[in-house]
Amino acid sequence: MRHSDTEDPRWGKVRRALQRTRTRWLVTTCVALLSLWWTMTTVQTADRDSSAWGQQKTVPVAANDLEPGHIITNDDINFTKRPITLLPSDVADTPVGRTVIRSIAHDEIVIERRLAGGGLSGPSALLQENSVAFAIPIDAGTPVVKLGDHVTLFAPSDVTTTATRGAGPSARIADQAVVVAVNEKSLMVGVNPRDALSVARALLSVSVLVALTN
Repeated sequence: MRHSDTEDPRWGKVRRALQRTRTRWLVTTCVALLSLWWTMTTVQTADRDSSAWGQQKTVPVAANDLEPGHIITNDDINFTKRPITLLPSDVADTPVGRTVIRSIAHDEIVIERRLAGGGLSGPSALLQENSVAFAIPIDAGTPVVKLGDHVTLFAPSDVTTTATRGAGPSARIADQAVVVAVNEKSLMVGVNPRDALSVARALLSVSVLVALTN
């Protein structure tokens, strides 16, 4: 008679239970070892990244594209860690409530040079320091512009203040002028004070030609 024919049925149940227990422990041990390996790998990767990039700092980044004239709210900003060695020197630590004066792309670090200072808002926020603003009537030759765009202004040579601006039919009277307001009839442009007299004389005498620039 074979041994299996005389085995106590109760012992068979116990043996099967032990086998199931060993299987569960084996699976549990494997899962635990995999988890430990993954944790150690993650920590080592973080350590390598930290060594490679150095210390990090939490900085504000744009949650979406921000255009000139927009006043930043909490919803416009995410705070994230970036390597200090890669940060610009003028990170805006408190951008909420500030007015954007230069376009800020999604996920771009918000910096001071893209924001108005002193709590300014509206057209005055977009004016560069010491700029003088003029309202220029819109006509069929005026290009489509938006807040923050830079334009060059032209006028007939005979109405400019100096002979050095060109002997041709037209002369450039303002470079890198910034658009600070736009409506259906006119656009307001901020110019350097050194160009203010030429722009004023041109506006009093004839129309001013607006050219969009980079």
